[in-house]
Amino acid sequence: MESRPALQWPLVSAGETPPGGAFTVATADPDSARAAIAAGARGVLVAVTDDFDPADRMAVALSVAEAELGLANGALSLILEIAGPAAALRLGRGLPASRRLAAIGIDLDGFGHGAAGAADAPRLVAAGLVALAGAALGLPVYLTGAGSLLPTGVPAIAGFTHLLADAEGRPRSAARSF
Repeated sequence: MESRPALQWPLVSAGETPPGGAFTVATADPDSARAAIAAGARGVLVAVTDDFDPADRMAVALSVAEAELGLANGALSLILEIAGPAAALRLGRGLPASRRLAAIGIDLDGFGHGAAGAADAPRLVAAGLVALAGAALGLPVYLTGAGSLLPTGVPAIAGFTHLLADAEGRPRSAARSF
């Protein structure tokens, strides 16, 4: 699978001091994203719990920011994090069709509450849906949250290829970052 730079850049929350060089900012607010882009962000991660409207709005905001800042078309990437069961169930329909979509991921801590079955059943089903959506779209998929890593440091669920990290290289979940 091809390497996507947006997954290799450090992940910071909106309002945090940006690291030197390119980075990815976790925010659903277009104004915060624009400020981060002006400071060097080249990727924006949007965590969705229900519908994909925030991601659709961010894709439009990224196009506008590119034009306003004189960046090349396609210079900014969108990363979609599935942070709730409703968003996972919508993966089969209504996924943002933006060419900016660079990756899709899941925060395992956003799942497992209020569903019947074993404690991990909703998390594993949602993770499977994310992995399938990523494969169907030809996108890399990432995994965060409790139980997402094996002791060897690799993703604990088959089909996942990437982890997100902060500026110091520590795994970080975007959904809990803002």
